[in-house]
Amino acid sequence: MKQEFFKQPMTSLCATLCSFADVSAPQFAAPLCEELKDRLTESGGTAKTDRILMYNPDAVADYIYDRYRDKFLPCEKIAPVRQRFLTVYPPKTPVCFASMYTGAQPEKHGITKYEKPVVEIDSIFDAFIRAGKKPCIVSVKDQSMDKIFRGRDMAYFSEKYDDEVVERALELIEKDEYDLLCVYNQRYDDSMHRTHPNSKRSLNALDCYASSFVKLGEKVNTCWKNHDTLIGFAPDHGVHRMLIGLGNHGSNIPEDMNISHLYGIIRKHG
Repeated sequence: MKQEFFKQPMTSLCATLCSFADVSAPQFAAPLCEELKDRLTESGGTAKTDRILMYNPDAVADYIYDRYRDKFLPCEKIAPVRQRFLTVYPPKTPVCFASMYTGAQPEKHGITKYEKPVVEIDSIFDAFIRAGKKPCIVSVKDQSMDKIFRGRDMAYFSEKYDDEVVERALELIEKDEYDLLCVYNQRYDDSMHRTHPNSKRSLNALDCYASSFVKLGEKVNTCWKNHDTLIGFAPDHGVHRMLIGLGNHGSNIPEDMNISHLYGIIRKHG
């Protein structure tokens, strides 16, 4: 059965996150995703949180999530609300993350191909800083999330690879200093490019993503118990297998454009 393109634009995420943090959205952000906000608060909880943790695993397509959903069931216990998004075109990592965190289309934020200039327009990080809040990015060194939002009065941590990124993020959660913590991992993207999306190496990378997200969620539950925290599992784009066998992305096809995010709220406790 041919997959159809999803309807909800990923650009709606930025304003949605800002609404939970009681922060005015960036200048060019698309309207928030009412469906996601409603589903996160349908149990009667408040629509405000004072912390946000975003885990950004690279290249997890919606159909990959469905095909290997058993791997992600532990993630769903932490973040049970699944939201399907249509990412931006072209579905390349810097293009997508620039849109995710500005809420703007590529033509507006200026990254329209695989390149990593600093985004000059208003972003969620600028919005948090204006509101007196402290954002932070933890990323693999020299990758998109490590480079495109530089130049702001905020914290950046550049690490060797995914494991070191997660360890740094766990340390930062324990220190309990940041209001918005974005954590980027890339192992699956690397693996599927070198092999293919369903290879043993790629599936092991998905396991690493899932276990990393669970570790972060458990640490939030322990160390941010005095905060209401919105936590998200938020990939940037999907993936397809080329005729030559290797994995790739960048095409205007549902396999590359359709993604699923997971969200949950860990309420203050204890």
